Amino acid sequence: MIRHGGAIAAVLLVVGSGAGAQLTPTARPSRDWRPTDRTIVGDFTWITSVAAASNRIYATSPASLLIWNPQFERWEGAFDPPEPGLLSRVFTGLVDPLDNSLWLGRPDGWVHYQPDVQQWTSGTAAGVVQEIAFDLNAPAQGLLLRTSAGWQAVPRGGFTSIPAAPPGRPAGPIALSELLRSSPALQANSAQILLDNRMRSVRFTAAARAFDRRGVYIGTAGNGLLYLPEGSAIPQRLSFGLPGGVIGAVYSAPGGVWAGNDRTAQSEAGITFVASDLSDFQVHQGPAATGFPFSQIRRFVGQADALWAATDFGVARMESETGRVRVIDQAAGLPDSRVYAIVSRRGHITAATARGIVRIDDSLRVRRVAPSFTSGALALALSGDTTWAGTGSGLLMTIGDSSPMVRPPGLNTASLQVPVVGLAWLGDTLVAMTEEQLMWRAPHGGWSLGPRLSPTVGRLRALAASGNGFWVGGDLGIAYARLTSPALRPLLTGDVPGQVFDLAVDLDYLWVATSGGLARFRLDAIAP
Repeated sequence: MIRHGGAIAAVLLVVGSGAGAQLTPTARPSRDWRPTDRTIVGDFTWITSVAAASNRIYATSPASLLIWNPQFERWEGAFDPPEPGLLSRVFTGLVDPLDNSLWLGRPDGWVHYQPDVQQWTSGTAAGVVQEIAFDLNAPAQGLLLRTSAGWQAVPRGGFTSIPAAPPGRPAGPIALSELLRSSPALQANSAQILLDNRMRSVRFTAAARAFDRRGVYIGTAGNGLLYLPEGSAIPQRLSFGLPGGVIGAVYSAPGGVWAGNDRTAQSEAGITFVASDLSDFQVHQGPAATGFPFSQIRRFVGQADALWAATDFGVARMESETGRVRVIDQAAGLPDSRVYAIVSRRGHITAATARGIVRIDDSLRVRRVAPSFTSGALALALSGDTTWAGTGSGLLMTIGDSSPMVRPPGLNTASLQVPVVGLAWLGDTLVAMTEEQLMWRAPHGGWSLGPRLSPTVGRLRALAASGNGFWVGGDLGIAYARLTSPALRPLLTGDVPGQVFDLAVDLDYLWVATSGGLARFRLDAIAP
């Protein structure tokens, strides 16, 4: 598929105009999802607030909330607020001294999250909120806001702030300048710390002392969440999420999935292994000096101990253990470095480029398939010695490597000569996906067209076999479809965080690569 295009810990955040590094959803979800049923994993390199309770660490990005359990060293979440964009302007946060819930400050008000019941509330304040605090002499009073109109209080259970006296014994955010003064080692090593793995400058955004006072949690703009143990000179990184928010490809592998994010104005291209339970993220972004040479990853396929990727700069082969990458591009024998599809069979990789199809053997030698075919191919499937190619003018095939590309029997009518953007097998039935519907060839021959799916999920871009049908993805979302059924159980904008580029299915989850992050849905929660 072608894509164009003490008892309380406090925090302080200083955020610039680039805080929107992670895309935020624009529509409400269709249901109140449990985090175990639906999780959106995005770019959590930009942390907008950090707050430390006795048994959990809260960290927010511009779109989601994460919770770190320091005892078990495990993440919980990500948790999405019910209102899209609710966290986008968060600049500070505090843990409630009475119940360990989380209060977040926005310039126009506050957000309150109660983790035990997973409940969100929010409200606005008169004037511009400048800081938040609790009065330890009267913690039951609720959250205090210092605004341009004076001090205000948010009564517990209330939705409107009321004028209040300044706190007599305030517990509020610690300034980053204060943190640096109290930690000479952190100040001395800040130049080294404030670099990402591509050696680009990042900055501190937030800080919170651990409840046990044995360290400090530090948020950054560009390097995620850090933990600096007391007496240490260099903090540890607590990695969660992907290094970018636009996910172009996803591929199921033992224990999790591989996800590829595009290069954008805020992030570099990356390949990340995501554990199925979101407990581990292994990020690869190429050499520190240059990064990967490609900007988009369109498809993945695995073979032996390597991961292969179809990219806009050739076929990339990455050793999954070491992360070393070798790119086969036009200079190495490809007819064009723009690669749109890739499949693996019998030790060979077959790749579809903008100007023909090639096979790559285990020695990385390249040879043409149907040498006279010099047009672009968008999708591939293999059976026996036959190569099936989805093209802009319909489905083509060739037998062997030297024969010309021809149109399969039964596809000579104009209505069937439409762009084929996906190919997959359902048992021994070849299924082609156009931009509007599914088309299939039964084993005994003959072609059939299914109902139009595009009115529900938008222009089709991806499909993945599951059970006796397919999950399909488009510009508007995803749905399940059997060969002769309409779109079933659609999940559209709000449930899915952006345009769908790729899909992968494992035993428990459907993984969706989108323009707004990687979505993970539990199959038994969405199956028709």
